[in-house]
Amino acid sequence: MDWNDLRVFLAVARQGSALGAAAELQVNQTTVGRRLDALEHALGFKLIERSQTGSRLTEAGEKLLPHAQKVEAEFTALTRQASALRRDLSGTLRLTLADMAANMVMPALSEFRVLYPDITVELIITDQFLDIAAGEADLALRGTAELEDSNLVARKLATFEFAIFCSRSYAQRHGVPRTPDELRSHILIGGEGPISNLPVVKWMFAQAPGAEVRCRSNSLGNMIMAISNGLGVGPGPLLMLTDHQELVLCMRPDPPIIGGSWLVTREDLKNSPRVRAFIDFLVPYFELQFRKAQEGFNPNP
Repeated sequence: MDWNDLRVFLAVARQGSALGAAAELQVNQTTVGRRLDALEHALGFKLIERSQTGSRLTEAGEKLLPHAQKVEAEFTALTRQASALRRDLSGTLRLTLADMAANMVMPALSEFRVLYPDITVELIITDQFLDIAAGEADLALRGTAELEDSNLVARKLATFEFAIFCSRSYAQRHGVPRTPDELRSHILIGGEGPISNLPVVKWMFAQAPGAEVRCRSNSLGNMIMAISNGLGVGPGPLLMLTDHQELVLCMRPDPPIIGGSWLVTREDLKNSPRVRAFIDFLVPYFELQFRKAQEGFNPNP
């Protein structure tokens, strides 16, 4: 059965004629007759006896009318709820993340925009951890092995290993360091600010405390760009080898240095319609991207 056919039946029952139903539904009488015929054909029996003086319900129509009215009431409630959700699924959503994560998110935002055109996503791109509890952003994508204890709610998106890389052009000019001791004779890419405290950055400089440094950055994504452009040897997620063909794997710290990716928000925001819509969209998107990277990953230099 078609809901629009059922609407016609209800309108005829209320108005007592096809003409009255046509006026209520703002369609012509031909459409009323066609839809009523379609409903009766689907059910296999007559609902309305039509004559020149009007229309009346058959016995079957009388029995089905209360049920049809319940369907109409439920459909009206559903429509109102959907309208309320559309109003809630609008406004601005502020997401803070590092530049590397922003590059991964950009394709997802295009798809999210199609699904939720009334939600505007503002990106606050920084490697610093903004204060979500204080309202500096609504959501955060954070790269860290473990989160500090807080009242925030978090969902872990992925776990990954860090490694040390150089570019193919650098390797041609200077060779590839294969052991921690060999790092001392190579040019390193250094970190500034919070990036200098990343475990993999600290590990690299602990192996080569006197190594030459010609480039520093307060952004891990920018450090990786420096590595890719042959400015020196530096750290990054091991899975970068999947999408950055110009990179050469130098070594993997032993024991492994593990990082993680987390989606973080406040307890009072997690079930608000626009935040929940974004979380429910982004989590499977990120999980799919990391799974694809794992499937295509080749750890060999």
